[in-house]
Amino acid sequence: MSDTPMPGVPGTSTRQYVATIADHLTRPLPTPGFHLLKLHESRDFSSGDPDDDWAELQRVSAEFEAELRDLATALDARWGPHGEMSMEPYAFLDPDEDEGDDEDDDVPPLLRELVRQGWFGDLLHWHTADRVIVASVGHEDKEEPLVLFAAVATDAALTGPACGSP
Repeated sequence: MSDTPMPGVPGTSTRQYVATIADHLTRPLPTPGFHLLKLHESRDFSSGDPDDDWAELQRVSAEFEAELRDLATALDARWGPHGEMSMEPYAFLDPDEDEGDDEDDDVPPLLRELVRQGWFGDLLHWHTADRVIVASVGHEDKEEPLVLFAAVATDAALTGPACGSP
């Protein structure tokens, strides 16, 4: 389901992120229909001084959002203008429930995994010939690391079989 995270190395370039995404476009997709890629991960924010962590979290959050904007610019140049999709409709989802139990069955696998990770940031997406590329910044909880991530997926993994394109 998820690929091994790429180490969060400061200075990792947008070009490297794009190369990682492009490489995964050529790979067969696993059973759930997507590769989830951690492109950059911050430290956690659970030190003894919450005020220091809050200031650092704000600074790092701004850096990650800037990296996402740079990535979006590069992916726009390669695959055309991106679309946006809100994760807000999935905030109700209980990621610990087994699939097959209730109305959550209709939640596409990629969105279910993002909820399981606690990543509710709005998604940017691009369509290629037969895949969808998704990118965002995830942050599960105030003490947890920020994650710049991307996914390479089938349409069904992102929208479900009956939902259509995002």
